[in-house]
Order: sequence, then C-alpha cells, then structure tokens
Amino acid sequence: MRGLAVGALGLIAGALGACGDSAPTYRVSGNAFDFTGSPEVRIAGATVTLVEDPTRTTVTAADGSFAFDGFAEGDEATFDLVYPNFHPIRTGRLLIEQADVERLTFQVVPEAIYTVLANSLAITPDPAKCQIVTTVTRVGKSLYDPGAHGEAGATVAIAPAGAEEGPVYFNASVIPDMTLTETSEDGGIVFVNVPPGEYVLSAHKDGVVFEDVIMQCAAGVLVNASPPFGLQAQ
Repeated sequence: MRGLAVGALGLIAGALGACGDSAPTYRVSGNAFDFTGSPEVRIAGATVTLVEDPTRTTVTAADGSFAFDGFAEGDEATFDLVYPNFHPIRTGRLLIEQADVERLTFQVVPEAIYTVLANSLAITPDPAKCQIVTTVTRVGKSLYDPGAHGEAGATVAIAPAGAEEGPVYFNASVIPDMTLTETSEDGGIVFVNVPPGEYVLSAHKDGVVFEDVIMQCAAGVLVNASPPFGLQAQ
C-alpha cells in the first residue's frame, strides 16, 4: 500500500510540474477613440475582431476599452473595428513578445469626416483598395495625451511602392497637405488608394530612431497604426 501511495503522489507531483512548465500567455488591450474628439471621446459598443482568427471578437466597453487574452510569444495580432456610421478601421500588425500589449489604440473616423478628408485631397477612395495612415510620434507620446504628439521634420517611406498618392503629410491643423515634404508637429501621414497586400512603413530623421510598422491592407479598410504603435520614436 505504501508503494502505491508513493507512486500516486509521484504522478500528482509530475502533473503539477507539467502544469507549472506550461508556456505563459499574454493579453492585448486598448481603447477606441473618436478621431474628432480624442482623447476624451471614446467609442463604446464597437465590434473588434482578431484578423488572424476572425472567430475571436469582443465589444468595446463604455470607456472604449477592449481586451483579448491567450496570445503566445511569437504570435502576430492585427485587429479590425467596425461601428455604425464610422469607417471600418484596422490596426498595424503586432508581434507578441514576452509581455502584455497595453494601450493599443483605434482612432475611428466618422464617415462624414472620412469624406471631408478625401475631398481635401481631391481623391476618390477606391473601394477595391485601402487607405494607409499612421503617426510619426515623439518619444513617450500617444493618443492618451492631449495636444499634438508628432515628431516634426521626419519623412516616411512605404515598401513595396504602389500607392496612388503619398506620403501626404498632415499639417498642424490635422489636414492632409500636398505641399508638405515632411511631418508637422501633428505627425500624421497618409498613403492613398493602396492595393491589398502587406506593406512596411518606415520613418527617417537625423538623430532619431523609429520603429517600423507592418500594415496588412484590405479592400475598403482604413489601416491606421496609431500611437503608441505607429512610427514611434525610441
């Protein structure tokens, strides 16, 4: 009997050890902001979907917050958001490392404002293509901070090429301005009518290092890698 008891304890200890050795998992969380009123105005009741596994969805809470659990190190994660009367929007692609991802942001644009911005560029958005937007952001700044948070004086490139227009830089009044050749203090840029596919955006300024951003362009979607997961200064 003693031998059986010792054997049983050994099995239990082995099982507990196996559980203890299981790989850790990580959470991705953030908020959805209204483009016209961030950081104060949030989007509640929007549907957020994991692009890499569309069966995984959630709905933003009253403060615009959302969260997804269960990511392993090395996973890639991209998110879509849809909400009535706002243009469908997608984040840049995240690489899950050895930590939770916090403060992932959507900067959601009302359809009426989307039309105004298109008219300001004198372009017609092609429903078979996407529009790619990001912000070249100063060290430590994000959408959670009021006021301008861009890194002025930077240039942006996209690879591979293929956009109809761009980069078009936003001026300090947050309006796309075809005459600008580098970022303003707003930091915003847009590439217009980009064919579906995968793209890498990079920013360049003497003395500053920026994170590159990977964008997965899909037809009819506004792809926006917004702060702090855009072209963030390090």
